[in-house]
Amino acid sequence: MSGFYDKVLRKTSQALSEVLKLWRHRWYNKVMNKVSPIRLIIGLLIIIIGVSLLLSGLGMPGLSEIIAKLWPVSIILLGIAMLFTNKQHYLWAILVIAIGNILQLNALDLIDVNIWQLIWPVIIIVIGVSIIANRLTVGDGASKKVSKDVSDDVTAILSGSEQHNRSDDFKFSKITAVLGGVTYDMSKVSIKKEATIEIFTLMGGVELRVPETVEVRCSTMNILGEVENKTAKPTAKNAPVLNIIGDVVMASIEIKN
Repeated sequence: MSGFYDKVLRKTSQALSEVLKLWRHRWYNKVMNKVSPIRLIIGLLIIIIGVSLLLSGLGMPGLSEIIAKLWPVSIILLGIAMLFTNKQHYLWAILVIAIGNILQLNALDLIDVNIWQLIWPVIIIVIGVSIIANRLTVGDGASKKVSKDVSDDVTAILSGSEQHNRSDDFKFSKITAVLGGVTYDMSKVSIKKEATIEIFTLMGGVELRVPETVEVRCSTMNILGEVENKTAKPTAKNAPVLNIIGDVVMASIEIKN
């Protein structure tokens, strides 16, 4: 009889293991399909902080002391998530990872550095490098594939600019606004399949007016900035796509029909 019970227990254990694997697999896929890695890490960080405060309130400070030493790991993980989520903005991801490592070394008392004395100069350097990197990357790509009559390079520094484009085959344009504003009206253009607008704005504002027939997709790096997409969803099934890329630093972009 003992052999029979051993066999039943073994089969039951295997069945439970398979059910657990299946549930874990489905739960993981469901979460990862609906939640971005950055949101997941931020959510887990908030949960850990809440648990730590709860345990401290219950007179169990052990875990909170560990978290106080290791909390910068969450910043490192956030930077890694940024790196894999949008490789185009790898410079900002590397900056976040570097800040996380410095904070972690400080928390472990391995170095004694005032991070706030370093962070702003480093951010300014990264902004400059990001501008150059974006210009080189886009310059080697889309801008070389179009002629001057179907692309614009609009710049407003300490000033304002209003431009209109009525191209019948729009593909690419650049907009730069530094302490200034740009209104770019392309509501009358025709996009065959896909087009791109690269924007860099620092303490400025950009207003885009786009056709109602296009689908707008934004992929910008926002640093204390905002991108507001007010466009209506096109009714056509295979509507042409307008990609908005670039950096928005202490600035705003408004997109509307």
